[in-house]
Amino acid sequence: MRRAALLPVLLLALPLAACAPTVSLRPAPEATSARCAGVVVRLPDAIDGAARRTTDAQGTAAWGLPAGVTLTCGVQTPQVATTKCATVAGIDWLIETKKIDGVERQVATTYGRSPGTRLVIDSTQVPADAALRAVAEPITAATRATGVRCLSISETQR
Repeated sequence: MRRAALLPVLLLALPLAACAPTVSLRPAPEATSARCAGVVVRLPDAIDGAARRTTDAQGTAAWGLPAGVTLTCGVQTPQVATTKCATVAGIDWLIETKKIDGVERQVATTYGRSPGTRLVIDSTQVPADAALRAVAEPITAATRATGVRCLSISETQR
């Protein structure tokens, strides 16, 4: 009789045990803006096979277990690029390689978009190019271009 009573409890508990834990992130200064809300609601459910995860901060998103890609909308961006600047899927990105928690990550921040959006990518889990392409449409649709953009080498030699 006890086994029969435990079966419904076990059946309910199994799906919960498979859930990935919430990813803890810090919101950016402009995370509560309507434009960031517009970015977040348009984000894909998966990036290169990495499933979207729940986060605990407004204007953020994460994919993969462990999180191979995190997104933070509402970051401040510089007016002048001092790092590598590349255009991917119609969006200009400032791209740096940084050690975060002892692991090398690609950090890509939109350039010339307001509010700014930052991705932190573990390229051993998700290719950086795939991550940038996956979020391009939501960012283009919900943020505004400021007129600042990456310049080609020929444009800087004039």
